[in-house]
Amino acid sequence: MIQIKNRDELKEFYNGLNDKYEGYVQMSDARIEPKYLFKTAQILPKWEELHNEVNYILEMAIFNPVSKQSILIRQQNSEWLVTKRVLEEDEINKSDSFFTLTENTPKMKIAQIWEEEKNEFCLGLDVLEPKYLLFAGFEKGEA
Repeated sequence: MIQIKNRDELKEFYNGLNDKYEGYVQMSDARIEPKYLFKTAQILPKWEELHNEVNYILEMAIFNPVSKQSILIRQQNSEWLVTKRVLEEDEINKSDSFFTLTENTPKMKIAQIWEEEKNEFCLGLDVLEPKYLLFAGFEKGEA
């Protein structure tokens, strides 16, 4: 499910995230700081801790390993695209792994979500189309 939120709606949404998550938050005024990189599931920092007077969330990708919920937030113009989805176990197991851009960080698992859609170029048959790339946690083990 994708929603578009303004800053106040994003703040309300963020403040409602009370579970423990793996993932990262990248603010507009800095690279991903170690304190905003969550290699193991933990409570997210308070909204006020992340923000100063002028910065904003540029991108945030988090995953709850218990509920299997993946949340991706990306800033676009003056709004934020918020994608939420509870991943199925097979979607998590089929996740591809990628290196992150920071040192000593485990590989990120990215779930590719494909859905059937009618395709006019395939005689109107249902074909699998890519829909989402969602963060599915970090690989466990060595970085």
